[in-house]
Amino acid sequence: MTFIAQFFIMMFTALFIENIIFTRALGTSWMFYLVKRPKEIVRYTLMLMAVVTLSGAIGYPLRSLVHENEFRHVLVPMIYIAVMAVVYAGVYFFVKKFLPDEFEHFGSTLGVAVFNCAALGSLLVPAGERLDFLSTIGYGIGMSIGFGIAVVIVGYGLSRLEYCRVPKIFKGVPIALIYLGLLSLAFYGLVGHQLPT
Repeated sequence: MTFIAQFFIMMFTALFIENIIFTRALGTSWMFYLVKRPKEIVRYTLMLMAVVTLSGAIGYPLRSLVHENEFRHVLVPMIYIAVMAVVYAGVYFFVKKFLPDEFEHFGSTLGVAVFNCAALGSLLVPAGERLDFLSTIGYGIGMSIGFGIAVVIVGYGLSRLEYCRVPKIFKGVPIALIYLGLLSLAFYGLVGHQLPT
């Protein structure tokens, strides 16, 4: 298999089959924030993609150093958290120095885009499955785009639920979680997984 095909296969796998929100429920708290501010979805998705791609590229060789260590399940997350902190500092100072007009917009969401469970989870999944470099980068890009698409889908569904007669006890977060659960089951079924019996 060519490297480019492998990259795109992992990207589409993370985008559709293993969507970080629908299959792993990572990043749902920030997703509810973005649903209320649709203008920030693209900015957040691009920041998440940059952070995950850079962290995956920098962390891949470091992760292979502790690949045979018996404490790799503890060391790999610590490595990725340290790498994400370095990437955060680099992106922060780059935007502040070279794009000062955009810094006001990026400054408020950059920290959340870097230090959240969706970003860390998208780095730990390829590490746990021991994917190669291109697959790790492809998974990170696909996860970021999939996160943005999931926010749009959930936002559209929640806006449609406002027109429904939802019982008072289910209004707000409960109906949103029910809707998210039904979407997750639909994606789970489309992939072809079977629920345990």
